[in-house]
Amino acid sequence: MNTPTHLIISATLLSERHAARFNGAVLFGALVPDISLYVLFFWARFIAGIPERTLWSQVYWQEPWQTISAVSNSLPLYASVAVVAYFLGARLLAIGAISSIVHLCFDFPFHNTDAHVHFWPFSDWRFHSPISYWDPRHFGDIVAVVEIVLAVCCMALLWRRFEGRGVRAVLFLAMASYVAVPVYFSYMLH
Repeated sequence: MNTPTHLIISATLLSERHAARFNGAVLFGALVPDISLYVLFFWARFIAGIPERTLWSQVYWQEPWQTISAVSNSLPLYASVAVVAYFLGARLLAIGAISSIVHLCFDFPFHNTDAHVHFWPFSDWRFHSPISYWDPRHFGDIVAVVEIVLAVCCMALLWRRFEGRGVRAVLFLAMASYVAVPVYFSYMLH
């Protein structure tokens, strides 16, 4: 799934009213598994000057990026952090780790050729799902529609949960992005 959808799903499942720091930990936790991709993209495009096609077809599949990806997508790692944080009374760290686990649970069934190593350091095994969140050869076009519907439903629930103008403004922008981004890429590709 796309990063914004992970944020929205975690917020829907884990956020609480009037708990800004807690909700910040939920959002940060949902973002953590994908941070390495953003670092890779920024480094490759703006520092190393690597073309995007080369980035995703070659560089992403080389070291150190595969190890970094394995660490940032490790279910055992986040589960360990959640358990230790819980017993230490570090509530925000625990909920952040749980939010990362939610992210990985929604990633696991939607990666085919780009499957992650979800059980690092115990295994290098990858689940190559027959379904992809982006690749039309593996139902990516259908999954994309389902993802958008799920995200909009989650945003509607969040809209009802949070009455503050700031939160609602962010939700409105998030909803608009699910329309604007496809329109932008459709325009750019034609």
